[in-house]
Amino acid sequence: MATMTMTGAPPSKGMPRVLGHYDCGIEGPTFVVTGGIHGNEPGGIVAGRNVLRVLSEAKLPLRGSLTVLAGNLAALEREVRYCDQDLNRLWTPRLVAEVAERNPTADSREQREQRELLTEIAALIDRSRGDFVLLDLHSSSGDGAPFVCMGDTLRNRRVAFALPLPVILGLEETIDGALLDWLYERGHVAVAVEGGRHDDANTPKNLEAAIWIALVAAGCLDAAMVPCYADHVRQLERASKGIARVLEIRYREVLEPGDDFRMMPGFKGFDRVEKGQVLAHKNGVELRASERCRILLPLYQGQGSDGYFLARRVRRFWLRLSALLRRLHVSALFPLLPGIARHATTPDAFVGRRGRRLERLSVDLFHLLGYRRRRPQGDIEVFTRRRER
Repeated sequence: MATMTMTGAPPSKGMPRVLGHYDCGIEGPTFVVTGGIHGNEPGGIVAGRNVLRVLSEAKLPLRGSLTVLAGNLAALEREVRYCDQDLNRLWTPRLVAEVAERNPTADSREQREQRELLTEIAALIDRSRGDFVLLDLHSSSGDGAPFVCMGDTLRNRRVAFALPLPVILGLEETIDGALLDWLYERGHVAVAVEGGRHDDANTPKNLEAAIWIALVAAGCLDAAMVPCYADHVRQLERASKGIARVLEIRYREVLEPGDDFRMMPGFKGFDRVEKGQVLAHKNGVELRASERCRILLPLYQGQGSDGYFLARRVRRFWLRLSALLRRLHVSALFPLLPGIARHATTPDAFVGRRGRRLERLSVDLFHLLGYRRRRPQGDIEVFTRRRER
């Protein structure tokens, strides 16, 4: 017998944290959708509610459960990215630990949102009867095709590569404190989908299609059970036609408070840019592309700490090879590389001195074997294994 709870308050007023929950009492994954982590991105909330409605009306025998959570309620009401802080930059281990120690009366608006989200997510993890899977839904200020982001674990690949969209690797190495990062580092499946421009009518459709396909990939439903499943697949295939299947982040333009940043007009996500091409101006200085690549998430809104990202194609051969090498535990040979040593205090982590040799050889090899590059500590690079569970 399916149980269904769903709330119908509009996005701008009185929105609850839990937008709906669907559970048929069948063993399976705990699947969570988050929408509106940024308050000017309501498309994920529309998509999550649509999926809950169809599940209930069709009485689909979902394995496990589906819960849809609203992210930044205060920012959603104001239709801004955030009020005081970017909610999707507050999920570092240190900041999450501080939530338990801090008096709630001292919370900023986003810290209050984080506290409530953390409570809901922790409760769902504790009650989970199988895998915990989170799909975090976003949109962007500029035009461009939808895409998937993930930390490159084999378990994340199962869901991410089921979506007929470009998959972006390495984003978690360029930004700190994303909800996605915090979850997958704890061994859970956590994948994000960027659905398109904020106000594009196709964005909620893209995000809804992504939910249905991800539910199938996670084992919650069979494709044959989903109404119009083939249409959902075609929706995403059309939206991303002609774009490489997998890309890796090569560069992030970081913005600090007070920076005068102006993106050159007309860029769309995945546009090709040439080496030396002017992309933006920051504090009166031209910003040029350092290599021939693709541009992602060009910033055409007032708030945000990311001016743009640059990415290049990764061939599927390397992904298949990496899966094989990880299963063979080839990383045990890392200390044989010149300039590489085991971390003195962190298990299954390595350090290396920054330099030309490290940049050209070791970074790509560490990525291949499932390690992520942490922020440089002086001239020292630290690599830690992405947790597979």
